Order: sequence, then C-alpha cells, then structure tokens
Amino acid sequence: MALAQESTGEPGHVAGHGAGGRGRRFAFGAAALAATALIAALCAGSALAAPPCTAPKDLVRFAGPLTNLVKAFRAGKLIRVVALGSSSTAGSGASSPHASFPSQLDDELERRFGGWDFKVTNLGVGGQLATDMLDRMDKHVLPREPHLVLWQTGVNDAIRDVGIDSYKKTLRAGIEKLRRHGIDIIFVQMQFYPKSERVAGYKDYLLAMHEVAAQEEIPVFRRFAIMKHFIKSGQFTAAQLLSPDLFHMNDLSYGCLAVLMADAIEEQMRPFLRARETATAPGAPRADVSVAPRR
Repeated sequence: MALAQESTGEPGHVAGHGAGGRGRRFAFGAAALAATALIAALCAGSALAAPPCTAPKDLVRFAGPLTNLVKAFRAGKLIRVVALGSSSTAGSGASSPHASFPSQLDDELERRFGGWDFKVTNLGVGGQLATDMLDRMDKHVLPREPHLVLWQTGVNDAIRDVGIDSYKKTLRAGIEKLRRHGIDIIFVQMQFYPKSERVAGYKDYLLAMHEVAAQEEIPVFRRFAIMKHFIKSGQFTAAQLLSPDLFHMNDLSYGCLAVLMADAIEEQMRPFLRARETATAPGAPRADVSVAPRR
C-alpha cells in the first residue's frame, strides 16, 4: 500500500503523496553534485535500486523487541506505521515527497514482505520539539491505529536546549501513551551533520534518548552513528549525504536509512517468518489434524 502523507494543518509540514514503487527523481544542489551521478547510475526503469550503503550489524540491530508488530504480522495483512518527527521525517531536502524517508521505507517494506501491505503515514512537521510531537499523538497518531510508530526527535530539542530532564520526561510520557494502546515504538536518533559537533550538549541529548530507551526496552535506530560510519568508512562524504545547507538530508541518505531500517525490522520478524514457512511447507502437520503419538 502506498505511503500516506497527510497535512496536519500545521506550518512546516511537507504535504504530498506518492504510490509505492514509482520512480524517484534525484536533483541535489551544488554541494551535492558529486552524488548526482552516483544516484543516476542506480536508477533503472521506473523503480529506484537500493542505494549502495552498508553499516555494521551492531549499528543496525535493535536491542529492544517489537512484540506488537510481530502480533500484527500474525493477525492480518495490513501493517500500519506512523512516522512521527520533524523536518527529516517530513522530507526536507528531498527532491520530492516520494523521496522522503517514510516513503522510501514504505517501498522497501513492500518489496521485502510479500503478502503484506504497508501503510506508512508521514506525520513530520519541520521545527518541532519532542513536546510538540507528544501533543499531536492524541489527535494525529492514535486515530490512525498504527502497529508501529517511528519517533524521530531530539535535533531541535538539542539546538534549543530544552533541558535534558524535560526531554527525557517527554520521551517517557510518549512511550507510556503509545504502549497503553498496544503500539510499538522505534526511536530514530538525531542526524549527523558537520556542525552538530559544535552544538553544546548535542551528544547529551543522544545519550538521553539511549538512556530512556534502555530503561524502557525501546529499539533505537542509530541514525547519527550510521551517518558517521558512512563518512568514516569512505562510502560517502557529508556533501553527498546532506542537502546544500549541510543540515537536512537528501534522497540518497533517506534511501540508505530506509534500507537499513527495513533490515532491522526484517531481523525482528525473521523468527516469525521462519516458523510460518515451516508450518506451510509441504508435508508439515496441519494445525487442525490430530497426530497420534508413535508407539
């Protein structure tokens, strides 16, 4: 199922809609011209090939469980996901709404999980703090009855320095609210950008998210660490991963993160998928047929 990208009626939201599997345009600014040739080479026909980005398993693997998502896979064929965040969820820096991280993730999940439909709703609003996102949960998130919420936050909180204790309190309140409704959560780390190293307390907010996640057993998608790995390993430069402002992400980095997020989700689903394959394999005992014990 195609990504739903709906206006929340608030400023800064990038509205638009794209169907899963349609072609994506790649058009970066001057600072990202080096990436343009690379991305163009990846495009074939009407579908975009997965970007050539890799990261160590320990950076991608989730420490916390996705218990309710596994239940959703067992129960039905439609999996509802809400991407809640600020500008990098909305898609700032992308060449089109369909090149945003949630949209590319929708396509990647559809490609990997045959037999299930995914509806990834983009609820990104540029410039928002974690408190703003918490305030939107009742009105914009819960009515959509998602099985999973991807909560991207922390960048604006760190830049404005809302206070570590206040930030952690907001994260815990959001976890409690979503869990009361049987919704799984994945925290999405703040992004890496060159000037982040000079933002006082930036890493303190990264650590605060991990502290709350560890205490509450919430999976964390380590975006900051993954982006730094891309650069340190020589796969990409900062200019290739970021928009001309060297702050927001772009089609390439959104695509890389979508692929790696899908990797992490797929790993969580693997035991269920293997059990399902075994149960439906030719010769497997039917659940409704009693088998007499061997004597």
